[in-house]
Amino acid sequence: MHRRFATLCLLLTSSAICAQQPAQSDASVKSLVEQLASREYRRREFAAKQLESLGPDVLPALRRALETTRDAEARGRLNGLIERLERAAILSPRRLTIVMNERPVAEIIREISRQSGYPMQYQGGAGKQVVSLNRTNATFWEVMDDLSRMTGVTMYHNEGQGLVVFDQEGHWPHSVLHGPFRIVANNVHYQKTLQLGPLSRNLLQNQLRSESLTLAFQVFSEPKLPILGAGQPRLIEAIDEAGNSMKPATLSHEAMYATSYGGYRMYQIGSTVMLNWPDQDVRLVKRLQVSLPLTLLAEQRPLIVIDNILLAKDKKVTQGGIELTVREVKEINKSQFHVSLTVRNLAPNAAQDFTWTNSVHQRIELLDAKGNRYSSQGYNWENVAPGPGSVQAVFMFGSNGAVAVGPPARLVYYDWSVIQHTIEFQFRDLPLP
Repeated sequence: MHRRFATLCLLLTSSAICAQQPAQSDASVKSLVEQLASREYRRREFAAKQLESLGPDVLPALRRALETTRDAEARGRLNGLIERLERAAILSPRRLTIVMNERPVAEIIREISRQSGYPMQYQGGAGKQVVSLNRTNATFWEVMDDLSRMTGVTMYHNEGQGLVVFDQEGHWPHSVLHGPFRIVANNVHYQKTLQLGPLSRNLLQNQLRSESLTLAFQVFSEPKLPILGAGQPRLIEAIDEAGNSMKPATLSHEAMYATSYGGYRMYQIGSTVMLNWPDQDVRLVKRLQVSLPLTLLAEQRPLIVIDNILLAKDKKVTQGGIELTVREVKEINKSQFHVSLTVRNLAPNAAQDFTWTNSVHQRIELLDAKGNRYSSQGYNWENVAPGPGSVQAVFMFGSNGAVAVGPPARLVYYDWSVIQHTIEFQFRDLPLP
């Protein structure tokens, strides 16, 4: 895992993510690494725990040590430390320090974009509204929640434009932050049903009346960690203001990851949990705790790069189990291009991997010579079926207007690294209908 995530984690650990980790000298880190090979078990354990407590900041030193260490015990511990710290870095939120007094909203959003590294566009009429925002070493969502409460702005993610911020004059009063995720309560829905027909001739088999109470919520992810799918949420606890349990007795199963996921890169996803309502005179859910397993895109790295894409007709490249053939590139106008591709997944189970098929259009980018990205404008499947585990389509690209792009220079196909991660969160004081 550590080799796969090395590029991403080096980027993350150079940012403000690890700003709260204590400074540690190279000499002391080196001493701890040397103790990983000690003959005494307690010294090895102590050194490993100390190194892990330092957080992702020590990853570069651990990687260097792994290249030179020959002791089998130390190498095993280093590999484990690197894997755990890389995962911690991936799941850490971006941290920002915003100290801006009486500044326009549009200017604050530009500063948030600069510090986070996330492309952000403000589309709204309140850009000249003046506010003060002062946060030190705060997570991205803490900053955005503050801005939303003060101004009413909200956002959505557009693949071509990044985060689009706009005026809504609203906010999410029931919002929970969990690392790089923001979870908001959408609604509590209560429904009663009386079945009028068809009815069974055996009256004992009829269940005429039913009712249901559900909580709907949404999970938003930072752009650095797209969501690919979610498993079944598990209701850990639900207590009303009178102390009654609102957890249905039938929901005792453990949450499971779905065996597959849609394959689409998303930045928000919705889900629901069922509730009981034992005392309908009670008007408040005092405490509600949920766990939700997520499938996340931890890293994407270039696997196939085709230069001089405008002259690459009939070029075929095979790399890392993927075969990509450029059949044709058409210039529609100076800012729009259609690229006809055949992409084959050579893995043994490719014919059953619909998640890969669904994701192909998000794995392909068209760039100019300076690395500016063309906006994806969709794709059209072609009638010819190239066979199992294959995609044959015309991919459409154009300028989104945010950044001036030059003529297409190269096409990139990305390999994806996927991880599973369960988030656990709690809402308090949710009103009941």
